[in-house]
Amino acid sequence: MEVIVGILFSLLLVLVSFVINRYLLGGRLVIDVYRLTLTASSVLLLAVIGESLVNPLYELWFGSKLWEYRVFPLHDANVSALAIFVWSAYGVHLYFTLQSLDQKLGSRWNSAGIKALIIGFEAPFIAEVSGNLVFLLLLNNYYAYYLPADVHHLTSFQAVPVYILCVFFGLMILKTLECLPRTLVLPPALFAGGIAYLFAGSV
Repeated sequence: MEVIVGILFSLLLVLVSFVINRYLLGGRLVIDVYRLTLTASSVLLLAVIGESLVNPLYELWFGSKLWEYRVFPLHDANVSALAIFVWSAYGVHLYFTLQSLDQKLGSRWNSAGIKALIIGFEAPFIAEVSGNLVFLLLLNNYYAYYLPADVHHLTSFQAVPVYILCVFFGLMILKTLECLPRTLVLPPALFAGGIAYLFAGSV
């Protein structure tokens, strides 16, 4: 049942993001399959590595973790096996969102820093809260339980600076990958790397 809910939320995230961003772009949302899959696979790989490293570092510096996954936890509950679906779906959402930001921000504000600031608030307070509410509604369990209680454990304001920093560096890496010559091998290789790293936490 947990897998079904994870897939359901992932599909809803992609569908809602497509509709909203297509509306914001006046129907001119571009779907470049290579860049879409590159973004989704990059997000999966970077997210699972980032989660498994950032949360323990946060605990080391501040005395407690920010979150723990309650559904199929891996890497000491810093990551979930459902990341295969959820983070890949968020990557698709990010691909759509970046197009809207590119058009709406204009040349003056269109920088990686501004985008990281916006996404750093959007990711926890829209995507994560929505995901946790879906899991609570259908499974009576948090997907990712945030230890700080400032947003009822659905997410936390304390996560925002962490997200902004991680998103900024992630956007830099994504831009570098987009500048590489196109090869059909790269997105599947990134995706496979994400899955391999993810399940390395189960041994």
